[in-house]
Amino acid sequence: MRDPMGFFTKVGRQVEQFKQTAKKTAEENADYRCRACDARFNTSDHQCPECGAKNVVPTRTEE
Repeated sequence: MRDPMGFFTKVGRQVEQFKQTAKKTAEENADYRCRACDARFNTSDHQCPECGAKNVVPTRTEE
């Protein structure tokens, strides 16, 4: 008999890997960056969703 917890452990690792890959890809393609904490995101409300700083700049002009 197979260990059912082994299956869930394996799937859990794969889901976590997918989440990390998706987050990294989203950050690499983000339109805005916080100069205070370096968080990257796609919404421009002039305030960082991570730290609350109002030092948000477009990433495309930094290249």
